[in-house]
Parts: sequence; structure tokens; C-alpha cells
Amino acid sequence: MKYNIDITLHTNYLHAVIVGDNSIKNVDRYLSDIQEAVEEHQCKNVLIEEQLTGNGLDTFDIFDIIRTRARYARDNKLRIAYIDLNRDHHRTTVAFGENLANILGVNVKVFPATPEAIEWVANEPA
Repeated sequence: MKYNIDITLHTNYLHAVIVGDNSIKNVDRYLSDIQEAVEEHQCKNVLIEEQLTGNGLDTFDIFDIIRTRARYARDNKLRIAYIDLNRDHHRTTVAFGENLANILGVNVKVFPATPEAIEWVANEPA
């Protein structure tokens, strides 16, 4: 499965750009890579710019990923801005993921475009 991640450290946030095939395996891989970068740079503000191709994940897969990963994000007080640039993915599924993460105590917000996400994530202390 094709996958590439580029993580850039900015003044007070990490910007992760992910490209490749959309699969539960690749989503789990990029979340692991981001977790490593958070720990390496001690930066709690993260912008995830997902550019994965292919059909969106189903609701069960989204539930499973968020349920598995929420504790780390919550316990470490991460602030996560998320953008899904694949316009073929259902916005209701993305909204479901945002709502579930928030219910589980994760400070995540979905944005339609990068400038708005940067404005939100960059203007909070790291």
C-alpha cells in the first residue's frame, strides 16, 4: 500500500501531510508516525493534512481507529486540526469521526481547507 508522510515542525505546531492509498493500515501508520513526532519534538499542536486516495473508511473502521488512539491524544492534551482533502470522502463520515473523538475527550477540529486549520492550530500555545 502506497504511503508517504512529511512532518514539518513549525513554531508551535507540527504539520503532517499524508499521501497514498486510503486504508485502515495507512491511517494507523500515519497516526503512529505523528505520535512519534509529537514525542520527539514535545509539540502538542498538530495539523493533519490527509491526501489519501480511494474510498473513505467505513464507520466501523473510523470508530475502531479513534477508540484505539483517543486515549493517547486525550492524556497528552493534543490539539489536532484535521483536513481530509479527498472530496470523494463522505463529509458525514468525517463529521462522525470528529464527534466521536470529541466525546472521547480529544481536542480535534475538522477544517475544509489548510489556511483555516493553520489559523486555529497555530494560535494556541504549544
